[in-house]
Amino acid sequence: MAAGRAGARILLVEDDRALRGLVASALEAEGHEILLAGDGLTALEQARGGAPDVVLLDLGLPVADGWHVLRELGGRRVPSVVVISARGDERDKVKALDMGADDYLAKPFGADELLARVRAVLRRSRSARAEAPQRVATGAVVVDLSTRTVVRHGQEVILSPTEYLLLAELARRAGATVDHLTLLASVWGPGYGSERNYLRTFVARLRAKLEDDPAQPGVIVTVGRLGYRFGPAAAAPDRAPETGRSRPG
Repeated sequence: MAAGRAGARILLVEDDRALRGLVASALEAEGHEILLAGDGLTALEQARGGAPDVVLLDLGLPVADGWHVLRELGGRRVPSVVVISARGDERDKVKALDMGADDYLAKPFGADELLARVRAVLRRSRSARAEAPQRVATGAVVVDLSTRTVVRHGQEVILSPTEYLLLAELARRAGATVDHLTLLASVWGPGYGSERNYLRTFVARLRAKLEDDPAQPGVIVTVGRLGYRFGPAAAAPDRAPETGRSRPG
């Protein structure tokens, strides 16, 4: 195991045997435990029984393709999913994010970039489990930062690690506008300053799960072109009325 690094369990889903071996070797050199799958059905079996921390998922798989795997993993408390695909089209990226992926890496990619993406999703997942005790509520939604649970109308809402981290960043600053760059840097990392489509996609996913009417959001509010806010705007501090005279200090 690489010195000073805590390894994770990673499910690598890739039908190209040569590429699968190269990626697995790079991940093992980082100290990670690797589960392997070469088709979609095996991937789902490994995801259910192997309890991976991260799934690296190719889309072009035999038996059941990566879209099917992504759809089956969605809606549960699932590990972080990074799509690794030869499909570099923007529409495929947005579709994968909409379906529950946490990140998207187009082939060909270098080992260093892949490892950096894996470290980033692991940081997000571990940060989501290490919150200070705090409960934040707006309307029917309660975010418990100590237990990493979200409840709406008394029922727990299942979020992906990235969905939760984005919500937690907003909830910790409830009532205040959090700008796009701050959210991207806090949740995805400093290299994602231009990926506002990630924010739009994940905010839409959160609204679909949390809002009574996603078209009229009250939990996650868009603030002009500045960013987003959790709940109503914070009240401005009281100010003494202007009298034209200075008050004694």
